[in-house]
Amino acid sequence: MHFRAARAAYRAYLDNGRTFLFAKSLRRVNVSARALLMARGYLLPPELREDAAALVAHYDAWLTLWTEHRRATQPALSDPFVFENSFTYPKEAEASLEALFEALDVQ
Repeated sequence: MHFRAARAAYRAYLDNGRTFLFAKSLRRVNVSARALLMARGYLLPPELREDAAALVAHYDAWLTLWTEHRRATQPALSDPFVFENSFTYPKEAEASLEALFEALDVQ
């Protein structure tokens, strides 16, 4: 569910001018996904734990950059909120975890 919510939040962010309002929504989803992986990652099959770690590492970098950019710019809700991030999102890790969820959902 978190991945779907994150995709929807990111799409809303892009579709609505990349404003701080929608960046805040994306941040909430990312914080929640990171917390879930940290709290329950041990329940994942061993072969997917590296994928979870890659996602947590991405969230850590993204959240650090997000927080620093917010501190530096002090944006209003309608202001553009865009920052550079060379630590790309691990789409393959997301796909692996989502495949597990789909397989469990079918059972």
